[in-house]
Amino acid sequence: MNRSRPFIPGRGALSTLFPGGPAAPAADAGIPRPDTGGSVVLKKLAPSAPGARRHAERFGGALVCVRYREDAANGRRLTTVELIVDERPLPGGDQWVRIGYAEAELRARVKDAGGQWDTRRKLWRLPRAAVRKLKPAGRVVPENT
Repeated sequence: MNRSRPFIPGRGALSTLFPGGPAAPAADAGIPRPDTGGSVVLKKLAPSAPGARRHAERFGGALVCVRYREDAANGRRLTTVELIVDERPLPGGDQWVRIGYAEAELRARVKDAGGQWDTRRKLWRLPRAAVRKLKPAGRVVPENT
């Protein structure tokens, strides 16, 4: 790319969308990393930034960022990507439990364990620890329903 003026990080049309500029030096810029053979980070780009878009097309929503590194010892420029490979609910969160209207005894135990009734979803919300303790077999509702 031929530029008529010098590159200044944080300047340009995209700097308003990404504070600090999408091509601004990374926080770890200039620090050699032992796990990468002593290469130095030149840029850290958001997935929507120019220079990272083709990787965003390849990896989709799993792409967190793209880093350009320089390995002066071997005379190479490296491109690394950071991906999300696993996603789960945080431990200790709440779970939804379905309890029938006629099950007064179980409902009382759920209330005593800290359960709260959600009128909109018509389900009981309980801490995960309480669900493990009560063991309401087959009553736990998946998170996305």
